[in-house]
Parts: sequence; C-alpha cells; structure tokens
Amino acid sequence: MIIRIHERGIDPNEAVAEALDRLVSTREGLTDHTVVAHWPGLDHYTLDDEQRTWTSADCAEHLDDPIWQHPFAASPHGDRRAICHVSIRLHPDDRDLTGPEWAEIAHRIARTAGIQRPGDDHGCRWIAVQAQPGRLDLLANLIRSDGSWTTQPYQLHKALAAESRRMEAELGLISPRTGPDPQQAVQQARFAGRPSR
Repeated sequence: MIIRIHERGIDPNEAVAEALDRLVSTREGLTDHTVVAHWPGLDHYTLDDEQRTWTSADCAEHLDDPIWQHPFAASPHGDRRAICHVSIRLHPDDRDLTGPEWAEIAHRIARTAGIQRPGDDHGCRWIAVQAQPGRLDLLANLIRSDGSWTTQPYQLHKALAAESRRMEAELGLISPRTGPDPQQAVQQARFAGRPSR
C-alpha cells in the first residue's frame, strides 16, 4: 500500500471529485460499493429517508457542513483548511479486495489518522470512497460536531505507513518495501565496471 496525504483544503468538492475521478454531480447516486465506510453519525441522517440515494454533491455538502456550522473553528495553527484527504493505492499485482476488506482498511486509516475514535458518535464527518481500481480515498472534515478541531498524530505519515505495513501483512498484500528495489539494477551496472581494490 502506498499512502498519500493530500494537502488539506477548504472545498470538499475538489477532494470528492479527485476520489471519484470525475466531477461532483447532483444526478449521480453513489452506491454502497462506492462509499465503503463512513462515520457512525451518518446513519442518523439516513434513517428517516431510507430510500434516499446520496449523490456525490450530497456527500461533498455533508462534509462541508461543519465549516459553516462552526465558522470560528480553526486548527491549532489558526488555519481553516479542514478537509483532510488520504488516498491509499494498492500494488498493481495485488488481488482484488472485497467490500468488507476495503471498509476495514478505511476504518483503520480513520482511527490511525485521529479522525475516528471508537465510541465517539460526535467526532469528525468522514467517508471512504472506493471508486477507482486498487484505490481508496478517505475524505474527512477535521472539525468535530462540538466545534473543536480533531487532534491528529504529530507524525501522521509515519503512523499511517506503519499501519499500512500491518494491514499488508494481515491481508496478504504486496508491500512496496518487500518488492524489488528499482535502483538495484542501476547500482549493480554502475559498480560492475569499477575495478576491485
């Protein structure tokens, strides 16, 4: 797995469009096969309207709501870029994962990133989108429902990389670290012509 932490933003439409690899639409419904996991509080928005199909625009708007509900919420550094986007890519030779496997990856990444805490129904709004082959996108608003800013690990990239190595081992996936080193052939060719001392 290769994890990329995108630059935080203000507009969730950009992140949703990148995750879907197409523009955000009010006409296109997203299925359970596309949105493979989400924050527990999302269920409260769909219970009364069970037949409603969420569009990509609905998802973006839902992620955007905390920014409008808490106009003075800011990060510890004072910025308002609350939209967090983490993408996970599998090795091209990895097997196809099932929906529950993608959902497990999403929940573990959300917990590691400080976006979801077990038993916290008032945490960050987030969704995990699996719309492109071998790729999962986790999209979140870092403003919690109480208006506070969620705390993420200091070295987020290292924490996510360590968790991805554990998941690779558990799911039998190819790790970028265990594959052949692309520089190995270059280095061998470079040093092959040098005389030994």
